[in-house]
Amino acid sequence: MIGIGTVIDLGRGALGAAAKVVGSFPSFDRKYHINRRLEGPWPEGPYLWLHGASLGECKVLLNLTKLLRRDIPLCPKILLTTQKVEVVPTLEKMGEGLVDVAIAPADTPAAMSKFIRKVQPQALILAENELWPGYLSSMSRTSLKPSVALVSGRFRKAFPGMDFSALGFVCMQTEADRQRVFDAVGNPKFRPMVGGDWKILSLLQSAEAAAPANEPVAGESSARENDIQKDVDLALLSVHFPEWESLSEIIRVCKLRNKSVVLMPRRLEEVELFRQELQANNVKVVEWPQVRQGGVTLIDQFGLTGQILERAQQAFVGGSFCPKPGIHDFWEPLLAKVPTCVGPYSGGHEDLVEELVQEGVIERLSSASDFENLDLVSEKQVQDFLNLEKEKVSDSYRQLLLFLEDLLK
Repeated sequence: MIGIGTVIDLGRGALGAAAKVVGSFPSFDRKYHINRRLEGPWPEGPYLWLHGASLGECKVLLNLTKLLRRDIPLCPKILLTTQKVEVVPTLEKMGEGLVDVAIAPADTPAAMSKFIRKVQPQALILAENELWPGYLSSMSRTSLKPSVALVSGRFRKAFPGMDFSALGFVCMQTEADRQRVFDAVGNPKFRPMVGGDWKILSLLQSAEAAAPANEPVAGESSARENDIQKDVDLALLSVHFPEWESLSEIIRVCKLRNKSVVLMPRRLEEVELFRQELQANNVKVVEWPQVRQGGVTLIDQFGLTGQILERAQQAFVGGSFCPKPGIHDFWEPLLAKVPTCVGPYSGGHEDLVEELVQEGVIERLSSASDFENLDLVSEKQVQDFLNLEKEKVSDSYRQLLLFLEDLLK
């Protein structure tokens, strides 16, 4: 009888074979970078391997890198991989001198074999919910001890029959996440902990090392704060085009009140779609760093969130006026002490967003019409909650250090 693990491996192999065929068509390869995911290039190890899905998770890992380099004697080289090819240049710039950056390997047997041989990972740290079966099984084969850590974990469900034995350290964002992953693993000796959302990990850093290059120090007062004009009345962060109907109502209110808006699409390919709709609604569009009262500044590049928040009086977090793909990084504006609101959806972070709303840390709009009478959250409410979360994150980080020090010795 074939085991479930064998079935998963067969499926991964079939997926790899199909991807190789698709990658032989130049148009598909240019769009999806299939051959880079299957063949690399990847740098020569050994490395401590960190992996995140997209820019938000990878920024968490960049902040983690700074702490690890500070706290682990003779810390090995660090490789940061991401699923999103388009954010690789941004990560290379932000992590210059700290990490090497590469596109993540496809979760196929052949790609993982090439990646492991080249990179020689001594340990793997996954951010949030990147529990790829092949990543776990490959790391199981490279170490006598469990050598995978999941940090700032979120969990809903996993592949049936998935092998979690490679996990040696697990800290989840909420108690609900912790319980779900515990139930999925089904091993009474498995001990996941609640470690908070590591997007506030920068609060554990010194002012000198608190943020990636060209980004503000999260949770700290900027030395230039008195020189920066708060001329952005509302920053719409990481928004999706399917949210346009709701966003257009908010922009209409801001236009009537002669307020300035910055609109930052989550996907660069949607920039022109937003531009067309703004122009069709007779909204004046300008380019960053310009802002216009009664108009919209349309962002067409990554890496500007910190600059925008320095000038923002209020922020809305995208992915919350549509059920998919899920809400984006609501901690970033909170850490910058910018009053923050979200829409009715919080996919992927339902438990934590509900807690933040109940604590009065963020405001939830049940619909776009709520924006017109929105009350701003006080800075003290945000700071008090951040202080509590900081302790939770600090404790889970110390536990990760103990895990890594034992593994790397």
